[in-house]
Amino acid sequence: MIRLILVILAVALLLALSPMLIGEVGYVLISFNQTTIEGSIVAFCATILVIALGLYLTYKLIRYIWSMYSNTRHRFFARSEERKQAAIEQGVWSLINGDSEQLELALANNSVADNWQDVRYALLAKAALQHNDPSKAIGLLDQISPANQLKAAKLWLASGDCSTVAGELKVLAEAKKATALELKLYAEVLVQQQKWTALEQFMPRLLAKKALTQSQWTVLLTSYFMAQPQSQLTDKYQQLPKPVKAKAQNCYLAAMASAGCLNEIELSLIKMLKKPEQHAELAQILKVSAPGDALKLQASLQDTLKKDSDNQDLLLALACLANAHGEYDLAARVFDKALTRENSKAYFAQAQLSYSKSAQPQKALDLYS
Repeated sequence: MIRLILVILAVALLLALSPMLIGEVGYVLISFNQTTIEGSIVAFCATILVIALGLYLTYKLIRYIWSMYSNTRHRFFARSEERKQAAIEQGVWSLINGDSEQLELALANNSVADNWQDVRYALLAKAALQHNDPSKAIGLLDQISPANQLKAAKLWLASGDCSTVAGELKVLAEAKKATALELKLYAEVLVQQQKWTALEQFMPRLLAKKALTQSQWTVLLTSYFMAQPQSQLTDKYQQLPKPVKAKAQNCYLAAMASAGCLNEIELSLIKMLKKPEQHAELAQILKVSAPGDALKLQASLQDTLKKDSDNQDLLLALACLANAHGEYDLAARVFDKALTRENSKAYFAQAQLSYSKSAQPQKALDLYS
């Protein structure tokens, strides 16, 4: 632009000086329709100069104003985007730190970028679940776009209403190339919907695909057996495929103990007693026992403890079994020896029962501290 103006000025200057160089004043005549403009070439050049300068200044002013507007607009939107990014980052960090209250403060009243909106709903739903508010969580999960609903499948399961994702998970789980995660999630759907027959048919595939860890199998099978009628527990266990039955044994025994059927599983428990590596599992089974009879098991436990009096797992097993037999004084004495800071929480209910029933309320109260 500046070069163009300089060229115009140079041409105008030449036009102005050329008549003077030849001794002529020089005139300019412009005629357009009925309009005529006449003047000296000097005046004409001066007019062009003024117009050019005015146009240049106008251009510079318009450009300056536009740059100010652009910068202001850019800064405004940049700050807005920064606030949105800060909100989602704060929400994620709050989730990492397990601070659901701060998570809600960060996201409830702040907007986020469109591509993070579904994540915002999912994070707020997780916070609502941590506050034991499933209805609020379901309302938030409903707002997640259909394309991302399956990504929040675990939250739907935790909310107690998995109907939104159950159909899609079933399709994915029945596909030949289903992933371990899809199989695991569908198994959880079957448990939540209490579709036990479908779960029985699905268990071999879970095992073949190695979709569950041992702890996940324990949770799954515990839910399965605890939901069965007491009269059908043994039949259900015997009907399981052999590979699944091996994983289900302890869960079955715990369900039988919880139903008070100790006499029916006593031989199996005595076999566990004879294997030192299963002593901890034996204690875990007896921990959930209801009142029942397993006198041979108790005698075997006491005989074994005479040879290994510091076996903590067997001491805990004996204390729980004594409770099941109504021998609360014996259970309390054993708990006095076996309870530690590490296991007191796991055996809190059994210890409290023995102390309260053996007229030792102070010890029962001490367990709360």
